[in-house]
Amino acid sequence: MTAGIWADGREGPSDHRQGCPRLWFCVMAAAAIAAGLGSGSSARAAIVTLTGSSYAQTFDSLGTASGTAIPPAGWDVRTAATGTSLGSTAAAVVRQTWGDNAKGFLNVASATLRSSTTSTDTQNSGTNRALGVRQANDFGNPGASFNFQFDSRGMSLTSGSLKLMMLDVEPRSTTWSIQYGLGATPTSFTTIGTWADPGTWGTTPFTIDTASLNAMSYQESVWFRVAALSVSTGTGARDTIAIDDFRMSFVPEPAPSLLVATGLLGLAAPAAASMKFRRLRRCRRRGFTLVELLVTIAIIGLLLAMLLPAVQSARESARRVHCANNLKQISLGCLAYEASQGHLPAATKTTDRKPGCQGCYDPWNEARRTGVVAGDNLHGTSWLLEILPHLDQTPLFTAWNRETNVLGNATVAQTDVPLFYCPTRRHGIRTGRDDHKSLPSDTWRGGGTDYGGCMGRVDGFLNNAGNNSDWSGRHRYCEHNDPADPGLPASWSIQGLPNGHPTVDGLFRTVHPRRIAAVRDGSSHTILLGELQRLRPNGLSGAANTDNRTSFDGWAVGGASTLFVTATDPARGNPGGLNNGFFESPGSEHAGGAGFGMADGSVHFVTEFIDAKDNAALFPLLGAMRDGQPASLASAE
Repeated sequence: MTAGIWADGREGPSDHRQGCPRLWFCVMAAAAIAAGLGSGSSARAAIVTLTGSSYAQTFDSLGTASGTAIPPAGWDVRTAATGTSLGSTAAAVVRQTWGDNAKGFLNVASATLRSSTTSTDTQNSGTNRALGVRQANDFGNPGASFNFQFDSRGMSLTSGSLKLMMLDVEPRSTTWSIQYGLGATPTSFTTIGTWADPGTWGTTPFTIDTASLNAMSYQESVWFRVAALSVSTGTGARDTIAIDDFRMSFVPEPAPSLLVATGLLGLAAPAAASMKFRRLRRCRRRGFTLVELLVTIAIIGLLLAMLLPAVQSARESARRVHCANNLKQISLGCLAYEASQGHLPAATKTTDRKPGCQGCYDPWNEARRTGVVAGDNLHGTSWLLEILPHLDQTPLFTAWNRETNVLGNATVAQTDVPLFYCPTRRHGIRTGRDDHKSLPSDTWRGGGTDYGGCMGRVDGFLNNAGNNSDWSGRHRYCEHNDPADPGLPASWSIQGLPNGHPTVDGLFRTVHPRRIAAVRDGSSHTILLGELQRLRPNGLSGAANTDNRTSFDGWAVGGASTLFVTATDPARGNPGGLNNGFFESPGSEHAGGAGFGMADGSVHFVTEFIDAKDNAALFPLLGAMRDGQPASLASAE
């Protein structure tokens, strides 16, 4: 035997090893392993760690008086980039003038505020800068790339965008790939989109899609890049290409492995503190016994069982905050629209009326009708389309063709807007849950919404559609106080109050917009918008199990896709309240309630136990804007 050291410092045989009870080692090892799942040891000299709720890089510090061309932290420009390699970092070239076409990467004036005919002196003095590169034979042809490395651990990315720019039009063209790669030095990259040389001087906005944002969330190292991976075409000089205004939004969500590790260490530490140092000398056996191993596994299993519910609760709390932020932004978008236009948007833009039915419209049928051409005056669009410019979605809004309907704008209407999805329910269309079957076409794979506007305490749509099969099951809309159809049938009344009665209507109407000034019950006590249920038929026969349990979906589509009521109307299958399985009522997949935006822009979480026993109860009253009856949110949250 070779000599060893005892725990108290005396020499001894090597099999009398220093240590402490093996269960302590097991727990500590398990904690270390769990902690390792959420961390890494790679060096991150320039990596940007995401903090707060947003990140923005404008590159305006480039081109300062000192003439620096060194990019901000986390950013670099590279050459020799390929589909499996980041390439090599290019040496900084000091440039301040937008028109200096020497090779290398430059700090150039942004196309956002300057035109191509602006003088060189004016361009040089511009304060809105961009990170640009001019390719040359020995500067990335192919292989030039802009790169940003960041750490997104604990963060759920909710939106991302940047501007791609051509600041010097030359004969030769290049196609750029927008990609991301995971890891310290990734060897594979996922392409988000491509940007072909547009041939004109100016800016092209680019939005990162939801699936890519999800993939880049909770990662220790993410590389986002815009790279020229193919040889440029044509002859002559190459363009000056730049990027600017890179922005991301995110919400924190704790990583389960870190919480588990913290819990394990916290529970194990008191045991370590209570040990007597003299017991170290007694640990002389080699390895572990089977009993010790089984006990360790049992302890770890028990700890996980205790900690995982807390982890899930913490994650759901973060998702609820995220959802409330979505509601807040959409509410403020509505109020901004009202401030600029003098009224809220109409609930839907529709002209498709059912003959012989007073105030009846069918925006769903109008939205998905084929063969619509300019002059047909068919739309079927929703209020969410109208407020897009106030939600930082101007490119989407301007891309909409007003000469046709929703189906005619299928490409735009299928665009996922992250703001319109509740993260507790989904981040996009779930084909495994048949979400696509609720869209205007079941071939669509995007464009859903989990939020809608409030119509009031009314019967908003037909569920069991009656004797006209052409309209059956479409949840056609009944307008309230429609000037073209004065007076509605008594059969449309709720508890003796017809839909057109001023004490039952809400802030969203089909074709006749409302003003916030028309609210008489207090804007802080009147629901503007909220979360929607997303229902599919339960497989049983009968209207109550088919039409009543079928939701429509799509942020661009008017009608039942983007509206709800707060009514309690058992005679028509509406039991009232939240999460009730009836297509007209609001609801969510948060435990115990749903979020709502009020007419004053505030957001509140309302419990599903709110009083909705009849149509004069608290929840129905909150949906009506001028009933003159007290309705306090203090008893609803």
